[in-house]
Amino acid sequence: MPHLRRDSFTLLRELMRWRVAMVLSVLIFVLMIVLGTINTRLGLADTAQLAWITLATAGACIAALLVLPRHLGGTVFFVSIGLLLVGVMAFGLYHGRPMQHWAYIFPPVLVFLVSSRRALAGMVAYGIYASAMLAPLVPAIDVVRFSSGYGLLVCFMFTYALLQERAAVMLRYHSDHDALSNCLNRRTFNEAVEQLASDRSDVGGAIFLLIDIDGFKAINDRHGHLAGDRIITLVAAELGRTLAPDTPLFRYGGEEFSVLLAERTLEHGRDVAERLRAAVAATDFQGVAVTISIGVAGWRRGEGSITAALDRADRALYQAKRDGRNRVVADTP
Repeated sequence: MPHLRRDSFTLLRELMRWRVAMVLSVLIFVLMIVLGTINTRLGLADTAQLAWITLATAGACIAALLVLPRHLGGTVFFVSIGLLLVGVMAFGLYHGRPMQHWAYIFPPVLVFLVSSRRALAGMVAYGIYASAMLAPLVPAIDVVRFSSGYGLLVCFMFTYALLQERAAVMLRYHSDHDALSNCLNRRTFNEAVEQLASDRSDVGGAIFLLIDIDGFKAINDRHGHLAGDRIITLVAAELGRTLAPDTPLFRYGGEEFSVLLAERTLEHGRDVAERLRAAVAATDFQGVAVTISIGVAGWRRGEGSITAALDRADRALYQAKRDGRNRVVADTP
């Protein structure tokens, strides 16, 4: 199934990166006005020129952040600052001025741009480059001091980036998944549907399966709510094993599940539903007999809303219940 959604986690990350980029751009803009003015008054034409170049870069980044989409604007800012820092070291060598103090900005910039491992490779490469630019301008001991300090910064930044990535993966997983069944949760389903219906989506249609555990209230009453929770977990696991590896399974609510099949036919959806029904009916759930009923409905872009398709799937599910349960009913146009 194609990746349908730019979920809330991704949007939040893009928003925070955009805000950081905007704050940094404004701070750099103000700081360079001050530094450029001071260096001009002190007669330091070369460092004043560098300040004005940085000022122009910060101004262009502010404009990009205001005009471009947030995810693109943030990328433009950090790429621009990274390229500027590469140029600064060569600028210092050309003018005979050591610029190693600028190098310490590079590792945090890379952490905002790429994954931790790529950032580590980039930080190490930049450290070697900066040391080479610095070597003709200062004593060897100062190059060693810079390399040592920069190396420690790289270690700390890489560790931070790695921990942040692992924490983000864990947070995202628990944000997207239902704690009991380990399926994707209802919020994730709603986001996938919204993205599917968006004009930006290139998906032309989808099949929806709504799945309900038959007689679940009776299971709770007879065996207790803990047993009911266990049945939900076991049924979810069986459904997941039966579905293709790339097919998402959502917990729709209570004892209901849903499956979204992008770019599939109604016949395919009915076949998938029948396999799911048969798999659950043939499984021994620790001595409890369990069956499911499934409603199937399709949606095509330009032929009604997704909400209407979900309503049809829901009606088909209830028809399966009325017809005796443990069966699949597909909505036919």
